Amino acid sequence: MQLKRDPEEKEITKEATIETAKESGYSNNDFFNPEQEFDFQGDGIFDPTPTLNDNASSGVGGSDPYYGSSGAPGMNGGGYSSGVNNGGYDHGVGNDGYNPDSHPRKMTKQEFYESPQNRKNRDRMVISSIVIIVCAIADWIRTSFTVSLLRSRIEKLNEITDTLGMGEQYIIDVDAIMRGQIIASIFFIILGIGIFKFKSRACALTGLIYSIVNMIYVLATAHRISGYYSLIAFIYATVATFALARAWKDYEDHGDWTREW
Repeated sequence: MQLKRDPEEKEITKEATIETAKESGYSNNDFFNPEQEFDFQGDGIFDPTPTLNDNASSGVGGSDPYYGSSGAPGMNGGGYSSGVNNGGYDHGVGNDGYNPDSHPRKMTKQEFYESPQNRKNRDRMVISSIVIIVCAIADWIRTSFTVSLLRSRIEKLNEITDTLGMGEQYIIDVDAIMRGQIIASIFFIILGIGIFKFKSRACALTGLIYSIVNMIYVLATAHRISGYYSLIAFIYATVATFALARAWKDYEDHGDWTREW
């Protein structure tokens, strides 16, 4: 069955649509009309051939020849160019920035020491120096406490020795013992700081030799072993400092500086 068109309904045509838009005061043609000529030059702002700036100077370190002192493609400009003496992020000579790909540099000794590849030797030196310093302070405290505790008995024993005329070689000098222990503790603390701060092979080797001689002397005179913690710490410190020195020499001779940065 065919529906009958309402006689009052008007047919919507293209002309009616345009007429309605005109009456409402709104039209898309106000924004863009494809039949009108489009200005590709944009009043000269998109000119592909810029003219020289009369006020600009050219040359090394000069202003930009096209845009003046702030030109992007010129030299000494404010943009990201490749000119000479540029203040931006470029590869030019005299640049304030740094490009590790084009200008690799060697690490300093401190930077090399802090690099991940030397973590094992670094940990050995740090731990060894801490153990050495702690042992030096502990020895001083232990000796001071023992001497203060036994001072009265030692003095009585010295009086008996002097009365019997046994000679000065049998008299125990408490003050000399304390002075010797203080000197030894300070000496060990200096060696520990030298290992920790300066990665000194001389400090590590000196402490190792001193620890060995002291242990042999105590074992021969007192028939006991003493100072083995410090001896072990100096062994580790000596190994670590010499290994770091070898690694640094190898880096100076055959190091890949570009890979390090």
